[in-house]
Amino acid sequence: MKRSGYISAAVVALAALALLSCRQSRTRTTDISVPGMSDAMAVRIVTNAALNEVIGEYDGTQHEVEVDLLRHIVLYHESQRVTSPAYQKDILKSLKAVGFDATVVRAGLNPSPPVPTVQGAFSVWPSRHTAEISIPGMKTRRDANVVVGAIGYARIGGDHPAVIADTAKRILHVGYESMNTAVKNIEVAIACSGFDANTIPALLGAEDAPQNGWRPVTL
Repeated sequence: MKRSGYISAAVVALAALALLSCRQSRTRTTDISVPGMSDAMAVRIVTNAALNEVIGEYDGTQHEVEVDLLRHIVLYHESQRVTSPAYQKDILKSLKAVGFDATVVRAGLNPSPPVPTVQGAFSVWPSRHTAEISIPGMKTRRDANVVVGAIGYARIGGDHPAVIADTAKRILHVGYESMNTAVKNIEVAIACSGFDANTIPALLGAEDAPQNGWRPVTL
């Protein structure tokens, strides 16, 4: 019995080591050249885009962003936290840091619309809360992408060691989980915010960026 116990313990230890090794093997780092990262606002926009891609989308916080460019409104869906004046202040501060003055028009409980099923209609997100944010300066898809990055920065709670800007060399050092995202996705997120990222041109070479991290408002 004792010998069997030793063998079982060894198997468990080896399994744990294999799991740890697998986990470590998924962690990658990359350097992304961003020539346009020339001032504090540019650094903030670029860093936000990368942070939202490698951290914000996988931090376990359920969220959605809807954008109405014609009315310059964002509907930010998250938890009850969006009703907190302190959290709203953080969001507005983050938006200000990337060049947008904004106002929270209202915030409250707003369950997702009922979905019909064979057992009747029900909301898949009954605890959803929504903050309606007015952003007069948000006029393009690129603007909306920058706004999404700023909101993501507030949601994460600030900077993260996974993303570090070298302003002298205009390089962004990024750590990411390869099971979650890829270098190309990070580059595209930065490009969608209006900056060249390695070989990916700003706005993906178009007059305006594709939407990234949001969808049009559905009322």
